[in-house]
Amino acid sequence: MGMRMTLRKVSKVELRELLINPDGIFDFIDNDVTQGQELDLDKAWHGLHFMLTGTAWEGAEPLAYLLAGGHTIGNDEEHDVGYGPARGLTDIEVKQFANALDTITQAEFQARYNSARMDALEIYPIGWSQEANPQEMVEWMTSSFIQMTKFVGGAAGESAALLIYL
Repeated sequence: MGMRMTLRKVSKVELRELLINPDGIFDFIDNDVTQGQELDLDKAWHGLHFMLTGTAWEGAEPLAYLLAGGHTIGNDEEHDVGYGPARGLTDIEVKQFANALDTITQAEFQARYNSARMDALEIYPIGWSQEANPQEMVEWMTSSFIQMTKFVGGAAGESAALLIYL
């Protein structure tokens, strides 16, 4: 199964309510979602973060928003939704993220792929440089980048906030 990241569009009001009452996060995540309101990045999340920031866990906002920044929903002990608590990006942060993603061309994104560095930093899933066809990995990351850019851009266009969780 592994670690999978999900981005979910939420209203500003829903995000505010979850920040005030983080115990509601479990029911919120378990509720059915209307088609187009959620993006499953599957196991691409860590590779995407690396290719956006050049780091394993850090990086400058807003490009680091997959793994850093935003607002933590609750705490690690009481509100762990799989691999830690969910985080929320406000509508303003979503617009910043969308604008930053839009500045990266597909060619620039692909040029950031570095399997040896990804392995050295233990970017999940491990084994980037051991793939028989590295071009397939670049294509997977690129496809995930395009999907994420469209999804975040759509959320920004709707003035939506985002939940991010593993």
